[in-house]
Amino acid sequence: MELLGNGSFLIEQLMNAIMLGCIYTLVAVGFSLFFGVLDVVVFCSGDIAVFGTFSLMGAYMIFETAGLTSMLPTPVWMMLLMGVAAILCAGLGVFTYLSSIRPFEKSSSLMPLLSTIALGVVIREAIGLFFPLGRNPQRFPRLIPNGSFGGHALLSYRNVTIICVTFLVLLAVFFFLRKSKMGNAMQAMAQNKRLAAISGINIRSVAITTFVLGGLLLSVAGFLIGAYYGTVRFDNGSLYGIKGFSAAVVGGLSNVYGAIIGGMLLAFIEVFVSILPGGAAYASAVAFIVVVIFMVAKPEGILGEKTVEKV
Repeated sequence: MELLGNGSFLIEQLMNAIMLGCIYTLVAVGFSLFFGVLDVVVFCSGDIAVFGTFSLMGAYMIFETAGLTSMLPTPVWMMLLMGVAAILCAGLGVFTYLSSIRPFEKSSSLMPLLSTIALGVVIREAIGLFFPLGRNPQRFPRLIPNGSFGGHALLSYRNVTIICVTFLVLLAVFFFLRKSKMGNAMQAMAQNKRLAAISGINIRSVAITTFVLGGLLLSVAGFLIGAYYGTVRFDNGSLYGIKGFSAAVVGGLSNVYGAIIGGMLLAFIEVFVSILPGGAAYASAVAFIVVVIFMVAKPEGILGEKTVEKV
């Protein structure tokens, strides 16, 4: 209990919880977008995020071999790296829709679920087979320089970058959903798909845009995963998928704002349970127990709305 009385230690763990929550939040928002618009749970979302991490690593290797990292200013080649990962993840998102969602639109709701689980396995195995060093843990390149603002360890460039990137991405998503024509169409489709179609909304283009936006979000989550942990494995996607889905369920599966609350709550539980004596081994278990409690006591989530289905 001596550690709990150390104020600086608690502040450090608070920062760790916020940064971990940023990762969970972006993955959870991806789940919420997919479910809110199309009523499907895309279980390969975590694998798409890890694909984004490996896309960044692969692009960095190519850039470094070609000498672009020394020829171009650092902000330029970093933006190019992020652009490559974003395009690849957006493309993988569209492929997910075309291969695992669209063919089963008239089938049981269980079919897209199983199909996305299978696609996640394919993505993981493809990364393990084709990426250099394959199934071994991979070291993420140091894209964020060492150092901190004002010499404060908690205000390291890494910490501030992760928090600021997450805030800006979420702000852009909310602005897109609230202010753009396509964002309004996505919200209309989320409320009533049949009525949206009758109103003249192109259901197909909205669905594809949703998966493009989800892929972009997950590419940023992939960057945060690499920046936060420093190493990544090809099969980490299933873990982040489960954590992101759990966070979305806690917040309200179809509510983007609830995904933020759920992601942060899950991260805070994990981090603060892990600092208890012997708690590190049970942090994930306790977090999932909380998820189960929410599913039983408040299945619609913190910000979700109760729905009544008439038979």
